Amino acid sequence: MSHSEEEGACSEDAAPISKLSWSSKSEQKRRVREWPSSQVAAKPVTLLTCGHVMPQDYLISWCKYCIKQKRTEFLCPTFDEERKKTCGKRFSYHDLCQSASLSPEEKENFEERLGALTAAKLCEYKPCPGCHSYVDRDNKKNLCVRCTICTGRDGSTYEFCWICMRQWKGPTVSAQKCGNSGCGDKAVGPPDPLILCQPEFKQEKIRNETDDVYPMKDKSSGRKRLALLINNIKFEYLNDRAGAEIDELSIEKLFEGLGYTLVTLRNLTAQGMDTALRDFSQREEHKQSDSCFVVVMSHGDDTGICGISHIDDNHEDIFPTAIIFEHLNTPNCAGLRDKPKIILIQACRGKEDGEVFVEDSGNRSKGQHREKDFCCMRSSTPDTVSYRNPETGTYFIQNTVKIFNQHAHQDHVEELFRKVLKTFKKSYPFQMPCKERTTLLKKFYLFPGL
Repeated sequence: MSHSEEEGACSEDAAPISKLSWSSKSEQKRRVREWPSSQVAAKPVTLLTCGHVMPQDYLISWCKYCIKQKRTEFLCPTFDEERKKTCGKRFSYHDLCQSASLSPEEKENFEERLGALTAAKLCEYKPCPGCHSYVDRDNKKNLCVRCTICTGRDGSTYEFCWICMRQWKGPTVSAQKCGNSGCGDKAVGPPDPLILCQPEFKQEKIRNETDDVYPMKDKSSGRKRLALLINNIKFEYLNDRAGAEIDELSIEKLFEGLGYTLVTLRNLTAQGMDTALRDFSQREEHKQSDSCFVVVMSHGDDTGICGISHIDDNHEDIFPTAIIFEHLNTPNCAGLRDKPKIILIQACRGKEDGEVFVEDSGNRSKGQHREKDFCCMRSSTPDTVSYRNPETGTYFIQNTVKIFNQHAHQDHVEELFRKVLKTFKKSYPFQMPCKERTTLLKKFYLFPGL
């Protein structure tokens, strides 16, 4: 496909700013120091019954994540400064309605999903693979199940298979098997594309390269790995990021296979992103983990990542990427000290195209480094756009997931990223991801399955 054809079929994850004002390094540092006080488009905050205050967009997104985890009650995720631990106090949907200003659509969504969770205790319900809402099966002899939410949203009938949990293929009447490959062989869904690591490989790396490989906990040793995904899809003033749901599903599938509990949050302002990252950095699970991933997907420009309320230079809702490192660094995140922290950012960084034509020719008293054991992969180089296909997701996320699935069983993370770069050199000359602020001191092997 030519470059012009790609542009016609795809969208950019960029804020539609008519003229970008490129910031100097000193200006970027000033923005980080003054943030978040410089934010113009701040959202309302909400007081919970436990006394903690949260940005309303973060609170609503967190409660949706709790429902996705099949909880009918919510737990406060705020880090309690006095107790030095996550609050964790329970609150109900009624408490949420009393605290936050929910729209009629949000109330309907919450009540429908909470009702389905409650009914699931008495009936047979499963989450729709298209929208994750819970659907019951009226006809126990037919594996073809229709989701009314997806059907109403997309304007065309959406049906899925009760066994393999994929969109339905084939005849739909009294069907005992769909047309998807492998359906009926196993009742656990589609085959996992992640290639698992062999125990001998891990043993060899640990034995021969002990001082050059980050220590990884075994799967059965009480390991608690956490990852955070922030996916901004719907915006108040910018175009929605069609196709971002596909990236989200790919990321969820990958991290499930890698043994990470993924906290997925959607549609946050810059203030919400900051609070979510602060709470995530203080989670107690990090003490029993060996690594962490943070994935952020949104619109963006040369100054940072767009929150859902961003308009333009005069009405900003921009989250500086440096804040991610600030929350996870040595003094601010003791649980991840000396452990690899991988950051993936899918967002434009400007309006320029990436293609050119050229002629041939911690504990400060111990003196620890403030920022180390990081590796950040951006979807594009500075000042350039990132492309997103509304049907298949972003080039960056989809290629990254594919490379991890195929090669994580034998390659360390920086080698995986090098292979991601090679896919862009070959197939996408108009976009090139890049590594930034990489301070990994050793090789980080994921050893999937072990």
